[in-house]
Amino acid sequence: MKTPLLATTAILGAITLSTPVFASHSVYGVLKGGWTDLDDRDIPSEVDTTDTTFSLLGGVSFPLARDTFSVGVEGGAVWLGDYGDDNEVDISGIEAAAIGKARIATGTDLFLRAGALRWDAEFDHGSDEDGTDGFWGAGFTYGLDNLKFRGSVDRYSLDEVDVEAYTLGLEYRFN
Repeated sequence: MKTPLLATTAILGAITLSTPVFASHSVYGVLKGGWTDLDDRDIPSEVDTTDTTFSLLGGVSFPLARDTFSVGVEGGAVWLGDYGDDNEVDISGIEAAAIGKARIATGTDLFLRAGALRWDAEFDHGSDEDGTDGFWGAGFTYGLDNLKFRGSVDRYSLDEVDVEAYTLGLEYRFN
């Protein structure tokens, strides 16, 4: 039973990879950093709920409608910061997202992204929490060649808290 499934998957994969849409795909990497804001109503107002963030992502996008629109997937590692005073917590994870881009001018794209974050929260007092939750974001890229500036706002919903990340970075297209 595994052989027909494997053969079908291989044939469909070969057909998909040989289509003109896949032939014009774009592979890119992203390095971005910025600041985060932790939104938890249970945290007293005197506790610091802001910190720095950085992410390293890779993605692939497929153009639609004469390069005016594109869709794709991206994923990578994200560090969302350290929060708290006495109960210090460090939040990081691995994310995967679908992304849609629209070209609004030469070299300028707007994008929306949504996906899931597999996160881990490590507390200074020794306990850990983890989970998989959704996130969404919006942003822009600007540049004329393979190197583009990228800005975005992402909202991660982690169990009972939300983390907003405001980032700037660089996106490099490899092909």
